[in-house]
Amino acid sequence: MRKVYNLPPGWPAPPIDWNPDASWKPDPGRMPPGWQLWVDVPDTAMIGSDAVVVDVPDEAAGRPDRRKPLRVLGTVVTGVVALLVVLLVGVGIGVGGGDQGGAEIEAAEASASAAVTDAESAAAAARSEIKTLTGAQKTLETDQAELAEDAKDLKARESAVAQKEDKVTGREEAVKTAENEVGTRESEVDEREAAVEAAEAAALAGAGGGGSSDDGAADTGGTEYYDNCDAARAAGAAPVYSGDPGYGSHLDRDGDGVGCE
Repeated sequence: MRKVYNLPPGWPAPPIDWNPDASWKPDPGRMPPGWQLWVDVPDTAMIGSDAVVVDVPDEAAGRPDRRKPLRVLGTVVTGVVALLVVLLVGVGIGVGGGDQGGAEIEAAEASASAAVTDAESAAAAARSEIKTLTGAQKTLETDQAELAEDAKDLKARESAVAQKEDKVTGREEAVKTAENEVGTRESEVDEREAAVEAAEAAALAGAGGGGSSDDGAADTGGTEYYDNCDAARAAGAAPVYSGDPGYGSHLDRDGDGVGCE
């Protein structure tokens, strides 16, 4: 392919050796609306004597490349239309050569037909790509919606778990407090039992010193004496019945005649 200067209607023909530089810009007000100033033609296409093959200034230099399927399709169609215009202009300029003109027309028609076929193929490919991208976009939106729902559900579950953990922590603290209270009460009971036993032992000792030997023998059940039930059990005397050696009221708290039951 090569670039050809497409002369607007009413413009003077440029010199044969004319080749514009990058800073050259025509007056757009003098061109018909939508006129394509530079067009692509096949290397094998015949052009008229007034057509000029030039190196076109790079008008798109520095612009970002934004390739979209629809833009590609529009570019292809525009190129095909411009090619048909140039071919018709070239044929009009070069007509008059007899058989040679007919050959040029056939070559132009073949080139135009091939260009149209290529444009249709490019358009079909672009439509297919658009359809594929649309489907992918819908799938992506569906996945994003599902992820949002999953995130919402996960957040709710985390909140429920945090509430349950708070309840468990509160119960553990309550159990620990209750255990401390039980331990305190057990200690108080042990202290009270020790005090009672000490008081009973003191009372027995005082009563034994002031009474007769018969009374002491009747109260204690003989010469044996046990400070408490642990001592009686250690001696193998528990339970101690009233009248047995070592029996005493400090061993029989309920007064039923049987100590250290």
